[in-house]
Amino acid sequence: MERFDVCILGAGPGGYKAALILAKNGKKVCLIEKDENGIGGTCLNEGCIPTKNFLESASYIKKMSYFNTCGVLGKIDNLDISALREKTVSILDILRKGIKTNLQKTGVTLKYSKARFISPNEVEIKETKEVISADRFIIATGSLHREHPILKVDKKYIISSKEVFNLEKIPQRILIVGAGAIGCEFANFFNAVGSEVHLAEFTPSILPLEDSDVSSTVQREFKKQGIKIDTAVNAISYEIKNDEIFVEFESKKGLQVFSYDKVLISIGRSPNTKELNIAEAKVELNERDFIKVDLSLRTTNQNIFAIGDVIATPSLAHQAYYEAKKVAFEILGFETLKHSVTPNVTFTTPQVGSVGKNEKILKEEGREFVVKKLFMKSLGMAKIKGDDSGFVKLLLDNDKQILLGASIVGYDATEVINQVALCLNAKQNIKEINSMIFAHPTMSESFSHLVEEITVQVIP
Repeated sequence: MERFDVCILGAGPGGYKAALILAKNGKKVCLIEKDENGIGGTCLNEGCIPTKNFLESASYIKKMSYFNTCGVLGKIDNLDISALREKTVSILDILRKGIKTNLQKTGVTLKYSKARFISPNEVEIKETKEVISADRFIIATGSLHREHPILKVDKKYIISSKEVFNLEKIPQRILIVGAGAIGCEFANFFNAVGSEVHLAEFTPSILPLEDSDVSSTVQREFKKQGIKIDTAVNAISYEIKNDEIFVEFESKKGLQVFSYDKVLISIGRSPNTKELNIAEAKVELNERDFIKVDLSLRTTNQNIFAIGDVIATPSLAHQAYYEAKKVAFEILGFETLKHSVTPNVTFTTPQVGSVGKNEKILKEEGREFVVKKLFMKSLGMAKIKGDDSGFVKLLLDNDKQILLGASIVGYDATEVINQVALCLNAKQNIKEINSMIFAHPTMSESFSHLVEEITVQVIP
């Protein structure tokens, strides 16, 4: 039996980040991943990175009409899905090899197999029956595609986000069930490459975690692009015939049936905890199968930590990176990381970024607040980029001095929101933010211009 200082289950963003930090600081680390192609986790292999590469290519098609008005004469109206798939695979291979090389250079022991707990301080490697013992464990096994109760994935007519990257041709008609961030991003992609897209959401709005003005702005822009959207609808049955899939919906309009070439299920993900034999580790789950943790991310077994999608924090790669650092610092005895705000980003057209508390949360808390907005139509760089839709919205205390949160809809919102996050983390007040100089012309000026407007009203 081999013994380690720390054994980490799962080599996704949280798992490999924690392994690198711990190994660089002298810990003997074992990192277990189900197979070599799983290094990087869902984010690298079937989530963040491949999705954004697909969206980046599609964005050029979307902007061609604007480029034409700028004198760039030409036409791009189709996509070679095979070439895009091959390029995406190439990028993933390079990034995966880079992570593996870094892990090996730092002395991390890599093992490829599923593993399960057989005691509070031991796991068994499924493939070899080898037993690994460690002083500390970190569970970072990520999440799995959440199945729809009716529309079960068959990988031919009904697919998950994973199968999108294996498509051999663009579907003429596609239904996307679930209009959260991932569903909306895929709606954007398929619309750009020529599919007839129907986006169906069970809740009353798309992007349901965002404020209503954010959701309605994205919905308006989607409809302008030709995306069909239905909210507060539920798929209740389906039938496959003549190489088509017919889906029946229930809504306020009554029962309706539509036909498609493909149905993409995007209703979220579930924590990957069921095969860990977690009870043997004296680790408890909550009612939704997330691992219970305290503020230090310790489980009910004080020698076992859990990070990433297996705990009930935002299911985001950058959240997992942060949690990996937090746990690694705890194990190493370093100063504890301070609480940090988590930006949320959606790579649609227009993009969405939000950070801190939104209107929904503040209202639930019963807190009074002030809303200030600046619309992108007034911004020079937005005009230059060919997308002046959207706005930047800041939420402030009643004295308009303290920044509570922000939402941005528009070009490069996923980049600009990080500057707002910096200010929130630094606990800067509006006057301090206004003392900063922002480069011109940039999209970041949307933030600085709004802060300036607020400050002029507050300070004589």
